[in-house]
Amino acid sequence: MHSIVDVPAGPDPELTGDRLWVLGAVGVEARDGLLIGSFSDRTAAQAAAAALGGRVRTADDRTGVDAWRTHATWYQVDRFIIRPPWVDAPSVDPANDIVIDPGPTFGSGSHPSTRLAARLLVDVVQPGMSVTDLGAGSGVLSIIAARLGARVTAIDLDPTSPSAVDDNAHRNGVGAHVTAHHRQIESHLVDADVSVLNVTIDIHERVSSALQHQPLGRLIVAGILCGEQEARCAAAHNRTASRRRVDGEWAGVVLDDRATDSSS
Repeated sequence: MHSIVDVPAGPDPELTGDRLWVLGAVGVEARDGLLIGSFSDRTAAQAAAAALGGRVRTADDRTGVDAWRTHATWYQVDRFIIRPPWVDAPSVDPANDIVIDPGPTFGSGSHPSTRLAARLLVDVVQPGMSVTDLGAGSGVLSIIAARLGARVTAIDLDPTSPSAVDDNAHRNGVGAHVTAHHRQIESHLVDADVSVLNVTIDIHERVSSALQHQPLGRLIVAGILCGEQEARCAAAHNRTASRRRVDGEWAGVVLDDRATDSSS
């Protein structure tokens, strides 16, 4: 079984579609003034419906869920080419070819917020660092961090995520460097040099208090819109922004701990 969320397309269907992807959809289709999002996790579907004024229904097969696969393509983040296994890549060093099959999880990696988080990982991760991927999905960001030389802990609420992360990590030759767990992102206690959290602003604000005293290191945040949401996100996490990237209306930001900044 999977859950379908029907939401009004609204005056900006592209933005509404972006919200569905960020809220956990594994497929999005436009039809008759509606955007139809497919979800493997019913809780995420209910949250998306509540956030976007839609309704949830249940489908007993995967018809339409995988329709996005027909249109999937490769894309580039810095030196990396990221692609599904059924799409051929342009000529690229095998060390920079990342092959991701999201399976039933969220995370083909094509959404601007994921690309922003990936670019910021390239900016800040050095070999030998430890990285925590909070809300890992299919493991796109975990694998990029591992390719950059980090030891990675991947955490996700979706019970299908750890197996997808493991499969993709081994497919990309970094299985020994990525450890995946099924748990609430607020519950992790792993020391990290860098953590990455790619969720919408409402989730940033909901989980930030539980993350305040976790050993996250520098925090890369994405899934937020440029402008007001950047300030809200920094305030929620009680951190200051040190680096920023933008892709259209979406922003990705590196947040440094204020205590660390004040002592430097």
